[in-house]
Amino acid sequence: MTSSFTVRPLGPSIGAEVLELDCASLLLPETLAALEAVLTKHEAVVLHVPELTPEQHLAVALHFGEPEVHTFYPNLGEGFEQITVIDSKLGDRADMWHHDESFLPSPPSVTMTHAQILPPAGGDTCWISMTTAYDALSQRMKDYLDGLSAWHDMIGPMSAALRQNFVTHERYLEVINMNRRHLHPLVIQHPDSGRKALYLSPTYTTHIDGLPCAESSAILAYLHAHCQQVHFGFRHRWSVGDMVIWDNRSVLHNAILDYKPHQRRMQRASVFSRGPFYL
Repeated sequence: MTSSFTVRPLGPSIGAEVLELDCASLLLPETLAALEAVLTKHEAVVLHVPELTPEQHLAVALHFGEPEVHTFYPNLGEGFEQITVIDSKLGDRADMWHHDESFLPSPPSVTMTHAQILPPAGGDTCWISMTTAYDALSQRMKDYLDGLSAWHDMIGPMSAALRQNFVTHERYLEVINMNRRHLHPLVIQHPDSGRKALYLSPTYTTHIDGLPCAESSAILAYLHAHCQQVHFGFRHRWSVGDMVIWDNRSVLHNAILDYKPHQRRMQRASVFSRGPFYL
């Protein structure tokens, strides 16, 4: 069996669509290697694979690294603990700009989400290329950011979830007591492409280490606004069976919550790299 597909760019900065992909050949080593090359170049890749099975989903994840068993979300159960279920009917949401789990010492490097149930309208996901956002900074700003690190902390979104009654106070305390926070460079270098990327988000990044509070807040506010310029990203309107694979090191994402009271259910695998998360 041989495999081939065509690639159609979806935006000037990020995103590509894989066409004419035979799902039966998806797990061939040459297919997976070719998909990995597309991901390295385009940072987010859309596959149309309605027939994809959980076994195949997990096998694709294993190509990219070690799939995570998620701490917070439910999964498909025995044998598929690494396939997370994100279901709006359970109160699950991700409607904020973020890197997945950047509060960990070594966060997931790749995320892949497969659409199962979609609302009749809405529920799109947006992605931002943080490499392109970095490239667009002035040289003076790049020089200023060089060597700075920022704290990423789980407390912000958990506090918001508590205020909005999405979690109980007991669950809030349980998560906060995990002390999920870590210091990461504001600028990282991708281990495969070699490109530099901004690494921060308004969801998890609390402050820049070693700076006065006012200066840290001003710099972060500028960088958040800078990154969210529309020409740095793309927006995907899902169809059932679509799978999007994105590079969690160099991409922010936001799943838009605009479809209540309808249901949106996804199956997701997040993958830890077998090498360094960044250089």
